[in-house]
Amino acid sequence: MADKNVTLTLAIPALNEASIIMGNVNELKNWMSENLPDTSFEVLVIDDGSTDGMGELLEEEAAKDKRLRVVHHATNLGRGRGVRTAMENSRGDFLIVLDADLSYGPDHIPALLEPLQNNKADITLASPYHKDGEVQNVPSTRAAISRWGNRVLANSFRSDISTATCIVRGYNRDVIDHLELVNEGKDLHLELLYKAEVLGFRIKEVPAKLIWRDRNRGKPSRRRGGWLLDNPFVKMRHVFVSHFLFNFIAKPKFLFLGPVLLGFILSLYGTASLVWSFVGRVATGQETPLRQTLIDGQLTLTITVIAFILSVFFLFIFFVASQAKRYFEEQYILATRSHYVLKKTYAKLNEKPEE
Repeated sequence: MADKNVTLTLAIPALNEASIIMGNVNELKNWMSENLPDTSFEVLVIDDGSTDGMGELLEEEAAKDKRLRVVHHATNLGRGRGVRTAMENSRGDFLIVLDADLSYGPDHIPALLEPLQNNKADITLASPYHKDGEVQNVPSTRAAISRWGNRVLANSFRSDISTATCIVRGYNRDVIDHLELVNEGKDLHLELLYKAEVLGFRIKEVPAKLIWRDRNRGKPSRRRGGWLLDNPFVKMRHVFVSHFLFNFIAKPKFLFLGPVLLGFILSLYGTASLVWSFVGRVATGQETPLRQTLIDGQLTLTITVIAFILSVFFLFIFFVASQAKRYFEEQYILATRSHYVLKKTYAKLNEKPEE
């Protein structure tokens, strides 16, 4: 719930970052004081079940500085759950989620905040893959996979999006109060954008610089088989699968229209070949031209029939998937509106009367 004394919440989901968290929190606070002195803010750290003492360090600092708050998960619940917890506990009119290692520096805050404050957008995205964005110190293979993966994912959204997987984003209070999210992992980033578009929220990308501060990050480990286990294709295999499934759900045509078109093309080509063969036999006066055409073209006929049946099948599945998607979106809009009204009603009932 918003606090009239807090304009901006800077949220950091973090796990076992005791070695860097205090330095980065202090960097944020100092940057805000120097560059946005008129903006009241809080730093909200989501301790996602850390076991390295990070939570204790943060609590000690929070006891001395009321601009810092800490919310703890009893166990590691995942990045998506960390973002959801940040939304649930945010007190500001606006929320900006940052990564724990500040790979996107504090200088991105004004660019993410300005469109929200001036009602130009409801969600802002830090985008290193924007035409004016930049990536530094990230292993080339990983950067290439991420860049091309985001290009594929961009087709799932109506908005002009170059980077769909980045955690660094800004939200206004309306988005925070309305969105109902369920994912606890990295898929939350996609779910959030998809549902935001369903509800009609405006999304704006901001060119960003992604700079890995730790040059050793992403290097192969020395454990046995480290070269294989640290391979980005192996490490991100679950992400590949989940993102492929998301594309199927968000844009069924992404998966089905290709097979449908290919099946129809093959069936048309096969039919044309058989007809041409039949006409040729009739023109030359061959006996039983139809029978000879079917005997000589058994393989072509088989492929043609199978291609036609498969194209019809995929077309039917595409229709069913599209209808299911439309039904889900309608139900989500209705459920979200109902839940929003209930939350507002509950908040009013629990308001303390003014003395």
